[in-house]
Amino acid sequence: MRHLSLCLLLSLLAACATPPPTSSADPQAALLAGLRQGGYLLYLRHAETAVAPESAVRDLGDCRWQRNLSEHGRAQAAALGTMLHQQGIAVSAVETSGFCRTHQTAELVFGRASTVSGDLFYHVSQTPAEIAAETARLKARLGRRPTAGNVALVGHAPTFRDATGIELAEGQGAIIKPAGDGTFSVVGRLDAGGISAGRGS
Repeated sequence: MRHLSLCLLLSLLAACATPPPTSSADPQAALLAGLRQGGYLLYLRHAETAVAPESAVRDLGDCRWQRNLSEHGRAQAAALGTMLHQQGIAVSAVETSGFCRTHQTAELVFGRASTVSGDLFYHVSQTPAEIAAETARLKARLGRRPTAGNVALVGHAPTFRDATGIELAEGQGAIIKPAGDGTFSVVGRLDAGGISAGRGS
């Protein structure tokens, strides 16, 4: 009996001496560290817009007929830019659709000129076949890894929803990690309030 008690005591002491298993890395910290190194796409839906009819596409160089940013949208975009700066997250390039609201958002968030990309185009007047073609182009773009740093894409909600299953509100964004083989993963979300790891809904 004494031998059994001694064995039990030694077993308990050994168990107490064994350090607890280490927890997995904090996904939030890992995502922020990765963003500071580069290799991600930041897909943003343009910031909040003023209500305006826009039933057909006209001259994209003329902002007067377009649904442009509201005052709240401008403040929203500026706050998003401040948040990214505070987090130490920079981009090497900014791409937008041809619409003024995406240019306006990009300028306020990133403070730099943007390049128009046909991969980001969308308009409510498009046919289902045209929207499907735009969605396919966007999916291909999301699968291309940046050659340097992070790249920002400022576009619209419907094609992104069709490409990823995620619905973005105005001024919200998603963080994309291209795999290098043409595929991609949604690894985080962002808005003026901050960055969160995970796909979200």
